Amino acid sequence: MLSEQFLQRLDSMRLSLHTPAQGGSGGLRRSRALGTSTEFSDFREYVPGDDLRRVDWNACARFDRLFLKLFMEEQETRVNILLDSSASMAFGEPQKWDFARDLARIFAYLALRGGERVTLWTLGGEVKHTQALSGRAGYVQAAQFLENSAPAGHLMLSDCAARLPLGAGRGVSILITDLMSEDGYEKALRALAYRKQEISVLQVLSPWETAPSLEGMVQLTDMENGDVLEIAAGEETLRRYQQALEAFLHDAKRFCHAHNMAYMMLRSDMDVEKTVLRELSRAGLIE
Repeated sequence: MLSEQFLQRLDSMRLSLHTPAQGGSGGLRRSRALGTSTEFSDFREYVPGDDLRRVDWNACARFDRLFLKLFMEEQETRVNILLDSSASMAFGEPQKWDFARDLARIFAYLALRGGERVTLWTLGGEVKHTQALSGRAGYVQAAQFLENSAPAGHLMLSDCAARLPLGAGRGVSILITDLMSEDGYEKALRALAYRKQEISVLQVLSPWETAPSLEGMVQLTDMENGDVLEIAAGEETLRRYQQALEAFLHDAKRFCHAHNMAYMMLRSDMDVEKTVLRELSRAGLIE
């Protein structure tokens, strides 16, 4: 869980999104085709940092709370946070799953704080999701959903991504995964792009996966399908593993950049409240 002090730090930050807002009401971002700034649309409750000049004092007098006037060009973006919850995410020390959930919490908080509409998805043996969330209250629901989720089952990422009911129109999809899917990741990302999603891929690996320590005869078990592989681990085996890993990471990064998708690789032992924010900012995902 993210500390309250850390959430207060996030109040000064926001997601760096490029997709035009598409509809609904209550957002803080401008839509290019939904009217002029003088066309009234809705109210939303004031949050610290909002422009006090936008407060509707008549509504404040009636309800004893601060409300802001919103206009038709100020609409929310639909943000989908897609969290790999397959069994492989339970691997590592610290677990990839715990780290990935904290990433999902950060993105959910920033998106909701920015007035976006957010849906969280867990993609594992069973696909689960929240309703479309909004506002500060939405973060409580998001945090509860993530707290009650656990990694399990087998994920076919490409098949899953093609079937997700993301809704019509443009949106933002933030995929948090180890990218270790039997059917690969390319078709999944193409499917999301075809559905007009602005895509960010955050690949999470454990320290052991980036630099394994093995010696002698070793039995490796696939956490998702139970397959067992026996290998003689030595210097040459580890060298070949490292080459294969570097090629895998290079290909993932190259594929994402070639298709105008953001990409980052993060290790599960990174300090979420210190190092991760700096890295997300450097990558241009938050500002």
